[in-house]
This record gives sequence, C-alpha cells and structure tokens, in this order.
Amino acid sequence: MILSHRWRFIFIKGRKIAGTSVEMALATLCGPQDVVTPIAARDEVDRFRAGGQCRNYAWNPEEEEPYRAAVAQLVASADDRYQTLPVPLVNHLRYYNHMSLREVLARSGEDLRGYEVLCVERSPYSKALSWANMQASYADYAAGGAMQADPALLERWMDRVIADGTLLRARNIDHYRWPDGRLTARVLRYAALDSELNAFLVERGAPAVALPHAKKGLMSDTLDPREVLRPDQIARLNELFREEFETFGYKMIEP
Repeated sequence: MILSHRWRFIFIKGRKIAGTSVEMALATLCGPQDVVTPIAARDEVDRFRAGGQCRNYAWNPEEEEPYRAAVAQLVASADDRYQTLPVPLVNHLRYYNHMSLREVLARSGEDLRGYEVLCVERSPYSKALSWANMQASYADYAAGGAMQADPALLERWMDRVIADGTLLRARNIDHYRWPDGRLTARVLRYAALDSELNAFLVERGAPAVALPHAKKGLMSDTLDPREVLRPDQIARLNELFREEFETFGYKMIEP
C-alpha cells in the first residue's frame, strides 16, 4: 500500500495483480512524508536497489530505522540471504501491505477525500491460477528461486485453495471501497499496466516509471483456463468472482 501526500493518491494493493511491481516503481517517486509499506524481503532488497524504500508505516516511526538499515546492509554486502532480514512486527504496523481503503482512511485520521484511489485488476481466472501457483511455490521464491509450480499441479492446488477458502484473498473488490460502499477507484488493467500506470502519473504531474517484474511466476494470462482447469472449477470461480467479472468487465467462460 502507498499513501502519497506528494502526488495525492492512495494505491490499494490487491492480490495477484502485479501489485508488488507497481509498489516498487511508485516508491521511487515518494516523498519523505509518504507512506510506503514493507513487502517481502527479496522484493524489499530489489526496491532499495532501485531507489525506493518503505517508510512511515509503523505506529512508532523510530522502529522503522533498524529494518531499513538491515536492508541497506544486505544490499551493500551483495548478500542474497533474504531470510536474515528481520520481519516487521505486525502489531506494530499502522499501515501494512494488503490493507483496504477503509483501513487506510481509519488509520490515517486525515481528510483524504481529494486523493485519487488507484488499483490494478486482471481476469479472475488469471488471478486464481496465479494464486494456486503461489501457494505451491512461494517458499522457493522467498529463498531466491523461481515462483513457478509444475502446471500439472495447478488443478490439484486449485481444489485446495477453493476448499480452504484462501482463494478469496484474491477477490480484491471490497478492498477498494469507501466506507459508504462506493467504488470510485481508478482501475488499471493488468494487460496494459505499463502504459496505463504512466498515463496516470502524467496526469498527476509525476515522472514516468519503469515497472520491474517482481514475483515472476506462471504468466497465467497466457494460459487458457479451459486447458488447465476442470469445468466444475471454472463454474466455482464464476460463482466466487462474479461481481469482479461484472464490475471490471471480464468475460466469464461457460464451464
């Protein structure tokens, strides 16, 4: 999540929509008073190398400096042992990675009505496939490897994330709502993310950015869901993500 007072926008980070890449790019534009939340250790190191860093996210700002110093030390040493980074304590965080707009407004305590809300979305099928892939391979990614499971495992992992309910974490739509339920966010399309993000920045008077490709994994937008998933799984995704299909303009597949 990024709350930029410098450019007057709030980036609400959904799941499985290249949010980390957007966060890493936008952080390089942020001013000293802007809020930039911590991300996964491996990505935090890459963000620091690119000129961005987390800041103003803790209830007590003094607690942030040891973490930033540890990141800087890791970068300076060219040591990729990401697991050595201390993890910011969740109960000490005023702002955190995947928080909703409602939470940002409540915890800020400021009048942010003039700020533009920014988010990214993609086809729910792609999000679901990407979520199943991440659950299967994130441990390898965190240790420095690839986040790409064997496609043959996706059907099994999809059953698992549907059954345990974790797939609903990739249903982002409610994270973008104002407290009264309004949905007014500027929605960038994943398929045209680079151009649409920079068009947004130009409108705000900010310089263009280059998007990194963080958490590169399955490239699920290149997959035909009908070739990877069973009809019953497609039907279940249609049910779980129906509002997102309709609101964001993605076409549902007949199972």
